[in-house]
Amino acid sequence: MKLRPHHAPPFTFHVSRFTRRQSGSAVIVIMALLSILLLYMAYNLQTLANLGRELRLLERQQTRRLQATAPKTNAPPALIISTNSPPSRSN
Repeated sequence: MKLRPHHAPPFTFHVSRFTRRQSGSAVIVIMALLSILLLYMAYNLQTLANLGRELRLLERQQTRRLQATAPKTNAPPALIISTNSPPSRSN
């Protein structure tokens, strides 16, 4: 009489075609989800790069606009408006 070892399972594991097909389908689904996620990330990175480029352009335009309107020297403006002086009287 042949005795099997105590730790050996009473039956052998047999992987059927059905479970192999299921695991193959799971791999395909995971790969599809991963590819969708990677496409989404690539699109977001492209959008972020475009926004950064647009922000730099707007900053340059605003800097040029502000430099054009700023006075070139520290001299006071040519037109001085006095608001607290009494009106002049003509006799």
